[in-house]
Amino acid sequence: RSFFFFNLNDDTLQFSDQTKYLAISETLLNQSTFDDPHLIQRAPLYPLIIFFIRSVLDNLYFVIIVQNLIGILSLFLIYNTCKIIDRELAFLSTLLYSVNLNVILYENLILTEGIFTSFFVLSIFFLLKFIKKQKLSLLIYLSITLAISALIRPQIYYFLIIIFIIIFFLLKNSFQEKVKFFLIFLIIFKCIIFVWEFRNYKVHGNKFFVIAKEVNLIGYYLPHFDQYEYKIDLQKAKKNRKMKWEKYLSEINDEKIEKNNLIFKENLAVKYTLEELKKYQLSSLIKANLAGSIKTILTPSYVDIGYFYKLKKISFSSTKGFSFLEQSLNFIKKVYKTNLTYFVLLVLNLTLIFLIRIIQIYGLIIMFEKNTKISILSILIIFFFIFLLGPLGGPKYRVPFEIFFSIYLSYGILSVRNIIKKKIT
Repeated sequence: RSFFFFNLNDDTLQFSDQTKYLAISETLLNQSTFDDPHLIQRAPLYPLIIFFIRSVLDNLYFVIIVQNLIGILSLFLIYNTCKIIDRELAFLSTLLYSVNLNVILYENLILTEGIFTSFFVLSIFFLLKFIKKQKLSLLIYLSITLAISALIRPQIYYFLIIIFIIIFFLLKNSFQEKVKFFLIFLIIFKCIIFVWEFRNYKVHGNKFFVIAKEVNLIGYYLPHFDQYEYKIDLQKAKKNRKMKWEKYLSEINDEKIEKNNLIFKENLAVKYTLEELKKYQLSSLIKANLAGSIKTILTPSYVDIGYFYKLKKISFSSTKGFSFLEQSLNFIKKVYKTNLTYFVLLVLNLTLIFLIRIIQIYGLIIMFEKNTKISILSILIIFFFIFLLGPLGGPKYRVPFEIFFSIYLSYGILSVRNIIKKKIT
């Protein structure tokens, strides 16, 4: 943590979406209003947290210090969550999580991952407690913390599906009790979310949570599928898809388009995406989604940590390649030619992460034998995030479920240790 903090600079705090969150908090500081164009695509709570921190001391390094303190305090929560799963490995799992570079990295950037993960793990804590005890108070706490998580990262809005599966398929209660549990959860969750939706209705004239479907579907998801369907590199796919979308809009004779009605365009983007998805070969969809999953699970944190080393970062998405394998090979060649130090560290990190993932797979098998229900729950949560990402991927997207990777690794390490002990004795 000290290394990351003391290597921070203005450039490090400017890449990705950091500038947008800072702009929203700046608007709150100067105008005491949420009237910022960036906010329409984002949930409100994280910019609000930054605003409160900057209200105490308007210094970006102070924001990072507070985030690190929250991250350190969250380790107690990690320990108690792991203790519910298995007391024997709670300490080791927490220790492994505490030195996870991927987690630490994003607690040192002005992005949602760090704060969101703290609230999301709190939700997992209450979820595990609820599964074991089925107390109504725990369900209420779960509803509140998940709603707060959704107000930081909007995709948690869809976590309702996971809660539905858990209540109706993992609990052994009667059907009537399951219905009661789910309705209580749903009402509390929706009531909290509705506050922001109602605000948007009053300000924009439409009830919505966030408006990001056009940006995400047209700008990111479809181009990744196009890359595999039409065998073109990603940058060309993005350019082509943007032109096709603009042409599609121009052919629709509707005054709502001319007035730039955002809700109308959101719904139109969903309709357009569904129409386009039907045109793809199934193999293209599978390849693109598989590539996204591989990037999320196997990309080493060092890809982004390179910013702190002030090394020239090579963009994977801008690397040419008609397939994930070709793009990966071209990326490695490009890194080798551009920056040998970055290349060596990248290879070492890739080797290490492969070894860790092998141990984690073994650990998951052991965990499944000891606690099947919790194992299924952890797989469901990981699958939830990976499924939502689809063809997208990267190390930052796995931060919310790094806790489970730490638990799998603990099971794997302890099992390997026990095997070695038996052989020695």
